[in-house]
Amino acid sequence: MSRILTSITQKIEHLASEMKIVYKFAEKYYVNIVKKEVALADITKDDHILCIGGGICPFSAILFHQMTGAKVTVIDNNEKCVCRAIKVIESFGLSEHIRVFSQDGCSSDILYTDYSVVHLALQVYPINRVFSCVESGITPGTKLLVRQPRDHTKDAYSKFSDNILMYCSCTKHNSRNVANTFLYIKQEDAVLNHIS
Repeated sequence: MSRILTSITQKIEHLASEMKIVYKFAEKYYVNIVKKEVALADITKDDHILCIGGGICPFSAILFHQMTGAKVTVIDNNEKCVCRAIKVIESFGLSEHIRVFSQDGCSSDILYTDYSVVHLALQVYPINRVFSCVESGITPGTKLLVRQPRDHTKDAYSKFSDNILMYCSCTKHNSRNVANTFLYIKQEDAVLNHIS
């Protein structure tokens, strides 16, 4: 199932990166998800969002900017995806507002303190490790949005320790793959000893 979902997603993103009509159709899948995430994290034009796992066609990053005016940085550890994503951003004339880089979510080169919101895509792998890296690097008050899969698709994605998010606010989605998004806000003395 994991390979099938990944393959389908990549094919859709590939077509969307080449044809605006496919992009507009595929974008509809993300509009309500991102709208709810914007409301959950109270994202404004003053935020700087880091999207980890942008893929070939960074729908969420584009929508975050379009809905709020926020500056967005996208990273993905797949160089081919990054090259395509940069072209998509350029085709929308958004290069001034959305930057895309080839980087791993746990890279020591990332200055997490530059961001007020960090967003983890459903496909981030391994999500526990990336969450831990991000959480240890962000400053208190930084918001971390974590998408979680529906039960029927959870085997296609990296497993996340539910106990971390059990005290977090969340928004539910009516999406085929995304069940909900949790909002974790770093506290002054947060220590994550329970992540495996």
